[in-house]
Amino acid sequence: MELPSRAFKAVDGGTLLVCRVQPGASKSGIAGAYGEDCVKITLASPPVDGKANQALCRLIAELCGVPKGRVEIASGHASRSKALRIAGIPPGELRALLSEEMK
Repeated sequence: MELPSRAFKAVDGGTLLVCRVQPGASKSGIAGAYGEDCVKITLASPPVDGKANQALCRLIAELCGVPKGRVEIASGHASRSKALRIAGIPPGELRALLSEEMK
């Protein structure tokens, strides 16, 4: 299953990933598409004191094979709807990496 291409937008030197986060889930991972322009991500971490945000950046960095410092929350710090900026990975490559993680 492919993730929606509209969830991945090219920005200077990387990709902006539009996602919907579900903290407090049984496990962390890429859950699939959320609508036509968003990726659903589940996190085992609770939404307390920024722990879920830290876990989200750590998870995406790990799945993409990049240092955690290259993943940042561009918007949605206090929301389940977020935009992540991932430096150094073009949209098509990021989409392929995350789609593969769903299998």
